Amino acid sequence: MLELKCGEEGFRAHPLKDRWIYAGRKTKILHVLSEDILTANVFGILKNLDPKVWLVSFLQNACHFSREEFPYLYEDDNYSEFSVLLWHDLDQPPSWLEGRTQADVFIELKNATILVECKALAPLQKRVSTDNQEGDSRFWWDQAVRNIVRGYVYSRKHFEEKDFFFIVLSTSEKENTFTQYLDWRRLKEQVENRILKDSELRDAFPKDYIDGICKKLSRQIRWVKWTDLKEVLEKSSFNEKGVFRSQSRFCKDVVDYLELKTKLWTSLTVRKPK
Repeated sequence: MLELKCGEEGFRAHPLKDRWIYAGRKTKILHVLSEDILTANVFGILKNLDPKVWLVSFLQNACHFSREEFPYLYEDDNYSEFSVLLWHDLDQPPSWLEGRTQADVFIELKNATILVECKALAPLQKRVSTDNQEGDSRFWWDQAVRNIVRGYVYSRKHFEEKDFFFIVLSTSEKENTFTQYLDWRRLKEQVENRILKDSELRDAFPKDYIDGICKKLSRQIRWVKWTDLKEVLEKSSFNEKGVFRSQSRFCKDVVDYLELKTKLWTSLTVRKPK
């Protein structure tokens, strides 16, 4: 872990005077509020643990993907294939259209791919221009819909038969920027705007099928809090289902780490009474 256990001091995940952790007296090595440090510490460990224990529970009990609509998410065989990539670059459209889209966490399973956007204190970016047409709002993306669309196109190209899921993992409550895309019509509106310029999207969202694709995608996105992940991990029993009992020790480390982190974020976001 990049924020290590330091003897009797415990995890170095508590607020410092200027919120930096130092190597020696002057060299800053990491910021305790860094989203990337959080992502690396949590998923850098989880990617090595048995997904049939922690990931199944996360998708079922934190993301609430139903057995009726997604039965394969409840089957052990789906987790016989499992890989996790951190900060994975998705296929980039022509550079004159926009820059690259990067997946904080990209998970591949036998029957599904999952893009996880990890947020700490910063909100999702809203209405950002991704090309030179800054004056034309049709060519602007919200961060959420850009990840949904680019993630879907990437998954369709490289993993044709696998369903694509998008999850925001955040400290905050669900944002309106994200909530609107639970309505497939808002998702379709953004896609249709970009199709005007991007031939790759026209191939991924054929005119006769765009409604069905957007309806499906809108059912496969979720907003989940880090505390929900912590609660799932607390209930995960590697002793009963995992291949190696020692995995429970690493899972407990992640739980302890998230407990300290969530307390830190709460202390920074809750206003103190005057």
